[in-house]
Amino acid sequence: MFLTTKISNPNYTPEVFGKTMIINFSVTMLGLRDQLLNEVVQFERPELEEARKNLIVETSQNKATLKGLEDTLLSELSKESDVPLVDNVPLIETLNTAKTKSVEIGKALEVAKETNADIEVNRESYKETAWRGSILFFAMSGLSQISEMYEYSLSSFMIVFMNALSTSRKDNILQNRLRNIKEKLTMLVYDFTCMGIFEKHKLMFSFQMVTMIMDG
Repeated sequence: MFLTTKISNPNYTPEVFGKTMIINFSVTMLGLRDQLLNEVVQFERPELEEARKNLIVETSQNKATLKGLEDTLLSELSKESDVPLVDNVPLIETLNTAKTKSVEIGKALEVAKETNADIEVNRESYKETAWRGSILFFAMSGLSQISEMYEYSLSSFMIVFMNALSTSRKDNILQNRLRNIKEKLTMLVYDFTCMGIFEKHKLMFSFQMVTMIMDG
């Protein structure tokens, strides 16, 4: 049985916590920043994002293989046998194969670690843009504290975000390009939000946006 609530921070008794599994699906600013960072890098540097995804899959497969080797070894060693350990040829072959593979996987994981560090250095440049997007979303979603009519979904915000990436002015200099994206995104989010709020709340919303951007 699944029960859901729209309460942002529900307070349950210890008895309820003891009998259920509580999962918080609410978006955090840092979590959204990381999600938006993936989108920005995918749009601006698709080859970089593709390399990161492939690296994650490869690392996961290598770790799974390593775990499988460990399980195989434990299984072989736990089998009862009248043959002395040093004379057990199949077991020795299994040990040698596992050792060779584990060394290869260990080297591959080290290379993956270094490659991932290089990718993260390149992705770091785009974090500021993703952080601006996260701030703007929470400034927009905070309007629900004023009125229940002011409800905005993450999916609708993502449309605005992707629109900002595709329509902002291109530039060969990375910093200029990122500044163009942030300016375009800020304006699009403001226009999108103001379409659905009362006139008296527009100035307050723009003030909220500015203070959150400065604080961020």
